[in-house]
Parts: sequence; structure tokens; C-alpha cells
Amino acid sequence: MAYQPKFARKKDRVSPFFVLLGVIVVPISLALTAVLLGKMVQSVGHPKAAAQTAPADMTIMEQFDGFVSAKMDAARDTLTAAQTPENVPETTVPVREKVIIEIPDDAQVAPEPNPDCYGQTDDPSSLQWLLDEAAFLLDGQELYFSTDVELFEGSLVNYYLDDTIFAITWKEVHDGSVYTFSEVKVNHPSQFRRHLAGGEYGSATQFYTSEMAESVNAVVASSGDFYNFRNFGIIVYQGQVRKVEGTYAETCYIDRNGDLHFTYGGDITTTAAAKEYVAENDIWFSLGFGPVLIDNYEVIDHTWYGVGEITEGYARAALCQMGTRHYLIVTANHEEDYPSALNIHQFAERIALTGCQKAYTLDGGQTAAIALDGKLVNRVLYGQQRSISDIIYFATSVGG
Repeated sequence: MAYQPKFARKKDRVSPFFVLLGVIVVPISLALTAVLLGKMVQSVGHPKAAAQTAPADMTIMEQFDGFVSAKMDAARDTLTAAQTPENVPETTVPVREKVIIEIPDDAQVAPEPNPDCYGQTDDPSSLQWLLDEAAFLLDGQELYFSTDVELFEGSLVNYYLDDTIFAITWKEVHDGSVYTFSEVKVNHPSQFRRHLAGGEYGSATQFYTSEMAESVNAVVASSGDFYNFRNFGIIVYQGQVRKVEGTYAETCYIDRNGDLHFTYGGDITTTAAAKEYVAENDIWFSLGFGPVLIDNYEVIDHTWYGVGEITEGYARAALCQMGTRHYLIVTANHEEDYPSALNIHQFAERIALTGCQKAYTLDGGQTAAIALDGKLVNRVLYGQQRSISDIIYFATSVGG
């Protein structure tokens, strides 16, 4: 809520009890005072024995006490009745209930998002209402997004909220680069999905990230690992091991609960070992790029890695897990007056400040792209998306 000066704030209401008290007690007190004064005037010059006047005075006070007590009890009963639930107007906002619906494994297209659930603003401070409404989805988890965020000049906050997914995307400037963040919380792990161009593993078809995102009804999508461009990493798709080259590669796996797992170079080098790992950890799909940036909240340092030119300045992309079914997609790109490019250590240090549990490097450079509602959000390298072989995305499970 925006700041209000003191004179504009709503004043506290005076309790009805004290109003009734004033209406009843004050007139009675005045009347009793008048009676007593009258008796005092009548008794001037005619003194009486104390033993004779005391009973009369006591009688008057007892009558007064009884009368006041009766009126106070009646006022209290009236006030209590007025404040019972059936007499108090309903002012609470109904709490939204979480909807949990699984998207079938073999669904090539997710349910279509409701257009009315999208929104945008250039004023993050106005979005507290949105965070309050999304609370039912968060399961008590804290968001990285804040209404106090300082946006990249001229950019907008874009969001989507329905009964199964909350997504919010924005830009900030750090380290001389423009960071694009897309924070997502889903109700069911099946809402975190991987799509391969052409709809099957090994297809030579390639599309832009935004094109694939729109084709599968993604709420939010990111470029993946461009698996079909290189023979690197361990690729699992729909629970099946498709490729194994783990001599140097660090691989990210997503299990049936939507949690991230990592293996490091040399951990898995054979198809048999990969199949065993997939079975033991209930893995649904994987990403074969890397390296790992954050593992169990700790930055993983690298001096060499097989892909990604990690020691050079480059546009970067990452997938982070913030909590249970709670994710953050991040890109760092050149944009307008911010031409700086980051090496992998600089990128990892910035990612660590988000408080994520785990983070993994996706294909960067011209590949690094985030799309919301089928539209590109970040500015990709050279100003033009690259046609690629795959995306990861988050979907609604209720549809519009």
C-alpha cells in the first residue's frame, strides 16, 4: 500500500460501549446531584441527628447503584448483540484454494493459459496485492522478487497467476549487465516440462525459444542445453537415457518431484551407470550443458570446463531451484548502455545472492532466451534469437 500522510489515515473508531455509557450515566449523575443539592438546601438551619439521616442517604445511594448497574448491564447486552458475527458485515477476502492437476506425461501441448491472468506494470511497489493473492501457492516459501526492486530503466514487471502457477519476470542491472529474472512456483511437478523441437528426440528441426514456447502453451519458457548441437553431457528424456558423455560434463537431472540433481565429470561414464542412476533417483529428464553454479547453497568454483567459455565475458543463462517446485530462470545479457559480459565465476556469485539451493548453467551466448506468453522478454545477443533444438518451460494445468 502506498504511503499515506497522518492526516489521510483512517482514525480509530470510538467504542459504542463508551457512547452508551455516556448517554446513560451522565444524565443520571446530574439528576442525582440535583436531588442531593436540594436536600442540602432544605436542611440548612435544621440540623438532624446523624443516626436519623444515614439510613435515608444509604437508601438513595443503593437505589442509584442498582439503577446504574441495571442500565450498564442492558447497555453491555445491546453492544454484545450488535457485535455478534451475524450482525457484523463480512470484510475478509476469501482465500483461494490450491488446485493440483497433473499434466499427462505424453502431452505434447500443455493447457492453454488464461489471457486474463497475465498482467504487467512499471511500478513494482504496486504489486503487494499480487503477492498476497499468490501466497496460497507459495506454501510459506519466500519469493526472491520484492516490491522494492529497482527495475532496469524502461522495463516492466510481467506476471501470470492462476490456481496452479505463479510466474513473475523482471529486469535489474548488476555488474554492468542487464539481468532478467523469471521466478516461478507450480503446484505439481508435471508443470515443469522439457520440449524438443519436432516433438521427438534427435529431430533435426530447430525453432526460436519464443516459437516453441507459444506452440506448447508455456506460461514461461527458457532456452535449454541445445542438446542436438554437441556431443556433450548425459541426456535423459521422458525417463529414458538417450546419450552418455559424462567424462567431463556436469549434468543436471530433474526428478519426478521437480527437484534438481547433479552429477560431476567422471561420475557417470557408461549407459548402464546412467540407467541405474535414473532408476534410483526417479529422473524424468536432464540438461547436459553446465557447469554447476550452486550446489546446496555453495558456489562451485571452476577454472576449466568443456563448454561455455567460462573464463571469458559472455551472455549467461541459468536454471535455479529456490525451494519445493519453486524456480528461478536467470539470464545476463548486453543491453543498451550495459555492454559488460560476465565470466562464469562472476555469474555464479551474483546467482548465489538470490538464496537459491541449486543452480545450473544453461547454454548462453545467443542461445540464452526467456519467453513469457510466447514473447521474448530479454534482449538476446546480437538482437536476434537463435534457432535451437529444445526448451524447458512451466505450464498451467487448468487452462483458460
